[in-house]
Amino acid sequence: MTVTSKIVNSAMFAASAKIISKVLGLFSTMVLARLLAPEQFGLIAIVSIALYFFDILSHTASEQYIIQKSSVTKKELGTAWTANLVLKSLICVLIVLSAPWVALFFERPVLTNAIRVSALILPLQALKSPIYILLKRQLKFAPLFWSSLAERLFAVPLLIGLAIILQSYWAFIITDIVAGVLAVGISYFIAKRRPVFTVSGLAVQWTFSKWMLAKSIVGYARSQIDTVVVSKAFSAAMLGNYHMARELAMMPAHFILGPAIDPLLSAFKNDKNNKAELLNNVAFTLIVVFLISIPLCAYLWAFSPEIVLVLLGKNWSEAGALLSILSFLFLYWSMLHVVETALIAQSKVRLIFYFDLFSLCFIAGSLIVGVNYSLNIYELAWIRVVTGLLGSLILLVKLFEGYLKQLVSVVWIFLLIVIVSYIWGVLVSYQATCFANFPPWLEMFVSGLELMIILTLALTALWRVNTHYHIARLISIARIVLFKGMSTLNKK
Repeated sequence: MTVTSKIVNSAMFAASAKIISKVLGLFSTMVLARLLAPEQFGLIAIVSIALYFFDILSHTASEQYIIQKSSVTKKELGTAWTANLVLKSLICVLIVLSAPWVALFFERPVLTNAIRVSALILPLQALKSPIYILLKRQLKFAPLFWSSLAERLFAVPLLIGLAIILQSYWAFIITDIVAGVLAVGISYFIAKRRPVFTVSGLAVQWTFSKWMLAKSIVGYARSQIDTVVVSKAFSAAMLGNYHMARELAMMPAHFILGPAIDPLLSAFKNDKNNKAELLNNVAFTLIVVFLISIPLCAYLWAFSPEIVLVLLGKNWSEAGALLSILSFLFLYWSMLHVVETALIAQSKVRLIFYFDLFSLCFIAGSLIVGVNYSLNIYELAWIRVVTGLLGSLILLVKLFEGYLKQLVSVVWIFLLIVIVSYIWGVLVSYQATCFANFPPWLEMFVSGLELMIILTLALTALWRVNTHYHIARLISIARIVLFKGMSTLNKK
């Protein structure tokens, strides 16, 4: 099997797992948004920020270390698992002890016990068998698909049931802990053997991991700084609306692009000593990212109030207005994820750390200035989007330093997709009156279909006029995906 076929197979399995997981998650969100008030979502957002910041502190980068290596021994895998378990257990104790001060920082003392109990999630995550890392490294995503599906099928009904009974954010915390226990059991059912408890070679792993740890801390702070600012400057209800709008804006990344990009690190490592070829693959990946993210951003911009109304109900009007702005976070995240993946493949973790530090200061400083000038939450959302996109562009140019010609084709196709999306937006505004007497979902469906048709025609025309390498490669991969899909249907 060729590398391209392996990547396609891995991407399809990873995407399937994430899509099913997110569909179930979306279903539970639709139900929970009608059961719980926005304030409850605001409070669980605070607990999540605190918990996963501590999780980052216990981040040993074991997965990235194992994946990027040319070969892996059992001792190296055991060391990665041991270091992760010990550190996460220590951080769990630290969370329990510091919970009152963390809750006080967010001006929500009522969350002290919630933060303490949620700390159990960290050692549960670390207890999972390291076989998952090997499966990702070998691009064997089928077992990961089935384990993820089993976990979600168990967690969703449990979460909804607890929400009905408890009517509070505790439903999320209890579900995460119970699902964590199940995930540990499933991992050892797949592995069928216990991991080795050892610290052999820990110094070598730490040399790689120390910069990944620093990068992770700063990167997480950068990604969540806007939520922290909103939690300090606005009510829990407004924080809940902002949090939900942000989650919906990022959902396409988790549904589509994230799973497809996950195998890239394993594929990029094959070209880490050939920068020209690596950047060629990065350029192609960016084209795929723009092909998906830009039209989706346009769609979210055009129909954000309708999407929120359908998904969350009538109590989330602020989220509808915020979604149209925060939808561009999807574009920012997708581009940044590709660029950072390529840099990690080249072991340039220190560069990413310095970028994340600069980006954090830039974004945080801009948001704090905005709060001092009493900007409203929508204006702060625009600041978050613009500063994030500017930072990503800087890192992109740095990655292609000395090879900027390879970006030319990316820029041209980017402009083509933007123009097509703009033309579609004009068409939607003109035909709005035609759908005035029809339900919103019909206009959303027809407009989405029009967007796909216009974009397909534009790319086909470009391919006919100019047989561009990246377009030809994209069509080749599309054919592989369609062939495999048809083969699967024929077998059934």
